[in-house]
Amino acid sequence: MYFIFKWTVLEWGLRMKNIIVTMVALLILFAGFTVPVYALSDTQSAAIQKLLDDACRISGVPGMSTSIINGDETLYISSGYGNRERGLSASENTLYELASVSKAFTGAGILLLEEQGLLSMTDSIEKYLPWFTLKYQGKPVDMHSLTLNHFLHHTSGLTNGKHAQKIPQGSTPDMLRKTVEMLVDADLAFAPGEQYNYGTVNYDVLGLVIEVVSDQSYERFMTEQVFQPLGLSHTYVYKEDAQATGQLAQGYRTSFFTTTPYDAPDFGGNKPAGYIISGTTDMARWMGIQMGAIQDIPDVFKTVIRKSHRGNMAVSSDGYGMHYAAGWMVNADKTVIEHSGGNPNFATKAVIFPNEQIAICFLSNGSSTNIDLVMNIKEILDGNLSQTYTMSGTQLLDIALSSTTIIACLLAAVFFVLGLRRKRKVAWLTLAVAISTLLCLVFPMFIGYDWSTILVWQTYSLLTTYISLTLLAVSITWFAYTRRSSAIFRK
Repeated sequence: MYFIFKWTVLEWGLRMKNIIVTMVALLILFAGFTVPVYALSDTQSAAIQKLLDDACRISGVPGMSTSIINGDETLYISSGYGNRERGLSASENTLYELASVSKAFTGAGILLLEEQGLLSMTDSIEKYLPWFTLKYQGKPVDMHSLTLNHFLHHTSGLTNGKHAQKIPQGSTPDMLRKTVEMLVDADLAFAPGEQYNYGTVNYDVLGLVIEVVSDQSYERFMTEQVFQPLGLSHTYVYKEDAQATGQLAQGYRTSFFTTTPYDAPDFGGNKPAGYIISGTTDMARWMGIQMGAIQDIPDVFKTVIRKSHRGNMAVSSDGYGMHYAAGWMVNADKTVIEHSGGNPNFATKAVIFPNEQIAICFLSNGSSTNIDLVMNIKEILDGNLSQTYTMSGTQLLDIALSSTTIIACLLAAVFFVLGLRRKRKVAWLTLAVAISTLLCLVFPMFIGYDWSTILVWQTYSLLTTYISLTLLAVSITWFAYTRRSSAIFRK
């Protein structure tokens, strides 16, 4: 009986063990259906590396770095140079200007103050900046009805089209206040709350509110109350600190088919909206925090992050089904969270797919990069290995403008030489130069910008194209006029 009893117990134990193993396996299997996670293969890594290498070669942009989160795996891939002239290779340690990807940090900062009970996003802007006034259609705006949420969601009426050119240059400690002061009595593009229309200066206003409420500089607040608690030790608000690491990338810009180093002016007052500096290692951690994959952060930030993903559904989307949250664009079901950025000499993009536990951050030190290659990387992660880099609109524009400049200059020279053989050439030459100079001076008026703004943000070939086409028109007119004059003279 003992042996029979022992065998029965052993058999029962084995059966229970099998049942438990089966149940565990089923749980793992069903969990796998909920969040499919696959390790990146060597083939996928090679395909991403090739894509970045092709992007550097085709675009002419010296360096690119990306961090990719795929479930529990984080991959860093770079190509080219952080500083081509110094021979500094791009890597996960390379630091880049984040451009408008910076806004998510500022959004988190002001939502942190709300969680701390120091402000409410439904507060009016006049509570914190009583001297800040705006107009709409020439009439004063009721600033009491303009809330912090209007600036957070880009529904204030401040837009890039009408107000970005007001951002002053400079790096002194008072530049943030000067930037917001430049907007005083600005005429809004639309009535507050009426629509969504992206305007980078909205986040400069929020940055100044952070200073007023925290009684700290924006830079100190972000460093001490956001970056340090979140473990972002390689994210900077001062360019000098980033330079001291020896890892800050040199920025570049493309003009006349070539990419050359470009040191853009300092826009210190636009820092909350576009000039935080970081690298792909910190950005990987930042994206992991967004997905909830990283838990070693203060609990308050878990609430802050969730709130930062709430898109403003009260107004229509951007046309692609995306709504603005707090420094992020999100779709209705929050399956895609993203933001892109472009400074005069940097281009960036971060995209998060929470349900798939996939996130991709792409940083480059050239303004002509096609940041949509982030979606090519996503395709590779999905198993579609054959991906092709496509030139950006900025690069194609430079090619078109540079080609036009060359052709127009050659034709202008031909008509100029032919015109020199006619009579009255001195008087007409003087008039031609005067007309072309006048046209070049007034051109920016027609597009709402000045040349200083255009030349900071656009390829130089835009200016040369305009000048060359003006000279061509004047040269043709000169040639036709002198030809007619010569014909009359012969008669």
